[in-house]
Amino acid sequence: GDLLLRRHAVRRIDNRYRDDIHGAIGFWTDNGGFYHYSIGANRSLGANYEEVLQQVKSYHDAIGMPFRHWQFDSWFYPKDGKPDKGGGGPGLLNWTALPSVFPHGMAYIQSRIRLPMVMHNRQFSPKNDYVRAWRDLEWYVSKTAAIPKDPVRFFKRFFTQQKGWGLGMYEQDWMAKQFMETEALQTNISLGDLWLSGMDAGAQGANLTVQYCMPLPNQVLASAEFPSVTNVRATTDYQPGDKRVPQWSIGNNAMLLWALNKLPFKDGFYSSSSRQIGGQYEGPETHPDRETLIATLSCAIVGPMDGIYFLNTTRLIATCRKDGLVLKPDRPLTVPDACFRRADPLCDIFVTHSDIAGLGRVHYYFANNGTQPLTDDHNMTGRYALYNWYTRSVCSLAATNLLTASYEGHVFAIMSRIVEGWIFVGEPAKYVTASSKRFRSVTASPGSLAAVVLGVAGEDVEVCVAHVDDMNLRCAHATFNAEERRTVLFQRPPAIEVVV
Repeated sequence: GDLLLRRHAVRRIDNRYRDDIHGAIGFWTDNGGFYHYSIGANRSLGANYEEVLQQVKSYHDAIGMPFRHWQFDSWFYPKDGKPDKGGGGPGLLNWTALPSVFPHGMAYIQSRIRLPMVMHNRQFSPKNDYVRAWRDLEWYVSKTAAIPKDPVRFFKRFFTQQKGWGLGMYEQDWMAKQFMETEALQTNISLGDLWLSGMDAGAQGANLTVQYCMPLPNQVLASAEFPSVTNVRATTDYQPGDKRVPQWSIGNNAMLLWALNKLPFKDGFYSSSSRQIGGQYEGPETHPDRETLIATLSCAIVGPMDGIYFLNTTRLIATCRKDGLVLKPDRPLTVPDACFRRADPLCDIFVTHSDIAGLGRVHYYFANNGTQPLTDDHNMTGRYALYNWYTRSVCSLAATNLLTASYEGHVFAIMSRIVEGWIFVGEPAKYVTASSKRFRSVTASPGSLAAVVLGVAGEDVEVCVAHVDDMNLRCAHATFNAEERRTVLFQRPPAIEVVV
């Protein structure tokens, strides 16, 4: 990854919190979700997307779900045919709203939702309106797809057409289909790179970021050259309850994407285990904890897709602060080296970490097979303790550790360094218990441990520690009236915790 970035003179930057699309939880309407080519069966909510989505937004606000961006999928724009259930098939005619979807247009629905938008696009139809309307631009036209001969000029003009939409991220989907069905992309040796560089130049000029979906491997590698491309979908399309494909298993792809300075997007998901009657996909999702957890540990976008009245707010709030900022680890989850040493790269074990000043590295461990023991592959026995996220229990890390699995069958644990006898757990209500966006520093001495906690208005943050003398969890609460910091002090022998 570093070699490619240097080759293209691209600086490695941290996009985890680039803006509210990357850094905060959002609401998605992608394939696999309730509102993908469906407005539900409850007609009292409205007769079209424009009416129904306003009700959905009001529902989110009423339950206090702090979504800070939305995504519109391919259902909003005209195509040259009828899509299949997954949205695939026909090409784009014009990247604007169908009157049957948003009768008052894109700017109007943005005025009602008032959040940054991710918007989906697909391969361009040979019949697309730009071929006819923009006569100064020539096109390579194939039977089912087309591409402008000058992508740089095209995309610079194309991205001036979305005034008032709230567009923040352009989602280019069906990239493999565009390539495989456009003859010129396979015969013109420079056109493929020109297409991607034109998209990047247009996006940068419009202050947009780009997400790649369904790209070919060469397009993924090429993305290292393009700073606007901040994330790539690391999976197939989400399908709730589909056990045939481990769509959530992104740890291997995350290794490649993180090396290329791209965030590995897990795709949207259902946060609830309820059958979502009326949506395009009813489910049920049998592993909503796993879906939500993997999305959080990916360091990319967290985008639930539940229908109105189906969101599991308790589960979703475990991903983020009260204001919606996702509490992420420092890097995406990846397969550990130990799996490769065992010649088992598809082990479905993933690890990541947070680095906290004064404490060091806190490790997060996920194993899909909850009966598989956690083994100490880095000689941390005696120096680290183990916290089971689901049982809230603490123990010393041993060479081999059997942990109680969640009801879904997987294990999620935190390994924290023992400092002066103290074990810092962090915030047990969140998946990432020791996010650097929550804890500024931790300082320990034999008699006390002090944690500097970051919070926002209205938060009541539970902070927990343990001590090697008894391994019992001790917790204190820090409350916040504004975006500020508090110091939580634990003492030995046990005394009243102090919050300042």
